[in-house]
Amino acid sequence: MLPGIVRIGIRNAEKVLVDRMDKEHVFFENYADTWDRDRKENREILAYMMRLSELPPGAHVLDAGCGTGTLIPYLHEAVGEQGMVEAFDYSRQMLDKAREKFSHLREVVFTEGNILKYDFPDQCYDAVICLNVYPHMAGRARDFIRKMYGTLKRQGSLIIMHDMPRQCVNRLRGDSAEEPPCLLPPVDILESQLIGCGFSVAIAMDTAQFYFIKVIKDQELPYAQYVDEDTELPAVSQIHTGGHVPHRHNHTQTKMVMNRLARISGHLEAIKRMVDEGRDCSEVLMQLAAVDSAIVSVSKVVLKDHIDHCIVDAVRENNVEAIENLKKSISTFIK
Repeated sequence: MLPGIVRIGIRNAEKVLVDRMDKEHVFFENYADTWDRDRKENREILAYMMRLSELPPGAHVLDAGCGTGTLIPYLHEAVGEQGMVEAFDYSRQMLDKAREKFSHLREVVFTEGNILKYDFPDQCYDAVICLNVYPHMAGRARDFIRKMYGTLKRQGSLIIMHDMPRQCVNRLRGDSAEEPPCLLPPVDILESQLIGCGFSVAIAMDTAQFYFIKVIKDQELPYAQYVDEDTELPAVSQIHTGGHVPHRHNHTQTKMVMNRLARISGHLEAIKRMVDEGRDCSEVLMQLAAVDSAIVSVSKVVLKDHIDHCIVDAVRENNVEAIENLKKSISTFIK
């Protein structure tokens, strides 16, 4: 394809995105007066997701796409009087509604702007929270994620959440959009995008009630932080291999698998704290179900890599023993 044609294609795609954003801007400006009446907040789920967020007292938080300010009181309570909440939105009417309701709260500031164009200071926020916002950014997901990465402090967290299930979000988006909608992706896909931009995943949940992903900028994870996709992992001890050397190859999904395993490890530690604190059993069971789902998910990634490379390499090398061992591994996984 010719470079000129490529540039025209990019310009046309950008124009479609700008047109879409302009239409959404008009929609939210017109809808501000009745938004709170028509879009009832689910206080129980919002409170639960805020506990998952674990915002530290005194944190400086950006409420990205605050709308009429649904999340502001939750954020203000979490960070306390020593913290700060910046409510940011590109709809002046929405922002005015938020200001009417919450301008009395100390250390809450209101900022109007286009989040993709606004000149945010570098490494300014301890956390960026996006409630019911991400699909509006999905057309330029990488630009949005990188911008949020730049404005976060080291160890800062980006939290993308919806107080309804992903299927409901996408159904609403599909019903209301004239052009092909920008949808909320499955957590595995969004995880990959976030990891590719330099984040490490702390927790990811795609449940029948809500959608929640928390990622950390430059999180210091054991081992996973220093493993590249092309790095060969250390050999497993002979004690665990029955005395023979296993079939070896460079796994193509190493970075993703290590990040997910680190996230699962951190999730289990959080569950241990919940049990120790005597938290409600239903909450503990929900978290255990999320861990179980995460383990199955990462197992599928390893299994696919196993099939795509281990078996192919073993057949190419005519390694009968390796093939039998690989078949046993697959049988064990699918039991």
